[in-house]
Amino acid sequence: MSVGKVHETINNFFFFPIICLLAFVLKIKMDLIFSFSFGWLFATFIFSPDMDIRPKKSLGPFRHIFAPYSFLFRHRGISHSLLFGTLTRLIYMAVLMVLFQGIYLFFLGKLQGLHLGSWKSALFYFNNTFLPSEEFYLVSFAFFGMAAADFCHYFMDFLYSTMQKIKR
Repeated sequence: MSVGKVHETINNFFFFPIICLLAFVLKIKMDLIFSFSFGWLFATFIFSPDMDIRPKKSLGPFRHIFAPYSFLFRHRGISHSLLFGTLTRLIYMAVLMVLFQGIYLFFLGKLQGLHLGSWKSALFYFNNTFLPSEEFYLVSFAFFGMAAADFCHYFMDFLYSTMQKIKR
């Protein structure tokens, strides 16, 4: 597949029918459909499974932030598995965010106040505040949108590889 444009085109082709299926057949609430759509578009245009080849030029100066991802994961390895591929990219992004936040807090002089107890209280707060709430469902639908777009990508890679084997 050439430079990801085929994947983007195919994902765009399937985007609207899937959104219509969610809205009119499954009768999913609009805020959850919006969250799913965000995840789908984010995985299609910014954080695709092909981030392991090289970060997209469309990310501009931010593509260098994602360059280590291509060194950590080999193409069509774990980054191309259905749920683990999406999770590896999200975990990579979370680690980057924690690192940037740590650097930011260090320069502000607020890093020394953090200790293990604050992490435990933060997890307790997260579990009791977000998990049973609407935000949890929004994040879940965004993840499923990313996973669905990734599945479309993997399926097209599978079809393309199968067609290449048949040609030989």
